Amino acid sequence: MIYAFLALLTYPVVRLLSLLKPKSGRKAFLVFQTAKIGDMICTTPVFREIKKAHPNAKLGVVINPVATAVLKYNPRIDEIIELPPGGLKGLFKKLAFARLLYKKGYTDALILLPNAANILSAYWAAIPKRVCIYPESAGGTLKSLMRLNTATVPHGEKTSLETYLKALGQFSIQSRSIDKEVYSAPEAENKATAFLAGKGPFIGIIPSTANALKNWGEENFVALSKRLLQETNATVVFAGAKEDGEISAGLTALYGKERVLNACGSFSLAEAPALIKKLSLAIGVDTGLIYMADALDVPVVDIAGPCDMKNQRPMGKNSFIVQKKELVCVPCSHTFQTPYKCRYNHRKCVTGITVDEVFACALKALRH
Repeated sequence: MIYAFLALLTYPVVRLLSLLKPKSGRKAFLVFQTAKIGDMICTTPVFREIKKAHPNAKLGVVINPVATAVLKYNPRIDEIIELPPGGLKGLFKKLAFARLLYKKGYTDALILLPNAANILSAYWAAIPKRVCIYPESAGGTLKSLMRLNTATVPHGEKTSLETYLKALGQFSIQSRSIDKEVYSAPEAENKATAFLAGKGPFIGIIPSTANALKNWGEENFVALSKRLLQETNATVVFAGAKEDGEISAGLTALYGKERVLNACGSFSLAEAPALIKKLSLAIGVDTGLIYMADALDVPVVDIAGPCDMKNQRPMGKNSFIVQKKELVCVPCSHTFQTPYKCRYNHRKCVTGITVDEVFACALKALRH
């Protein structure tokens, strides 16, 4: 609550800064999306629709550095503003960041990840119009800070993307287009073609996640890969960070390099779309590369575990969700409220998903 008090205390200064702010006459939108890769990919329709409605406007994005590569080659974005190392913890970091934003002259702010740092940064930067998503899960401090925005848009039963697009209505931008976009580094296309070398069809296995709560386990991905190699003619491609590729070694020894490819660590996040779009299917937990595949119209099998699929999910016509909906605790992980541990210490929403279930969905996806 102290930040709400400080915001009230600084109101005269913010008002004065707003009056003194140079006016260029050009619209300048600043979108705050400081979540991770999957959330950023699900935000890309917002960037497109802003630019369609205001092609001459400046569009900037405040971003978590882990997701910067997702937007690096996006032609809609004019400026990427990374959060500083360690984020915006503490008053002085927030004020310094707000000062940076003030100098950039943005006229409109859209806060898609509502937290104290983002709301206060837009407020102290004296951005005239500030529209913020208002999640149902908002606690006391966040509720008090919501008053600093010029408008709020409640998030309820719809997907987060539908709420984002509804928020654009506050800027007189009307759209229902939910097609996501990802762009690859220019040189990555030839690199991906050379890496795959014409073998196929290709099934991508994405074995890891930054959130341990969603982890399906290496042994399950190995068993699933064996089924795919034994019962289909596909080549299995492991994708992710360098350390994710360790589980492919045993499979390569059994089935050979012609059937098992380890792309982990070989492609940067900016290069990954060139590889992912060549897949016939991508399988993994609810993580960034699954949403990248979905954006590229690649069929996906999403091992959803604890994730709220009403909030955010792959939207492609050949997307398959594997989830233990019969568990009373599912879902517990939401777009604006993400746990990293199971409150019951059993993770049955993930451990209860069998290789047979995922394999059956994979076959359906391949047939489609």
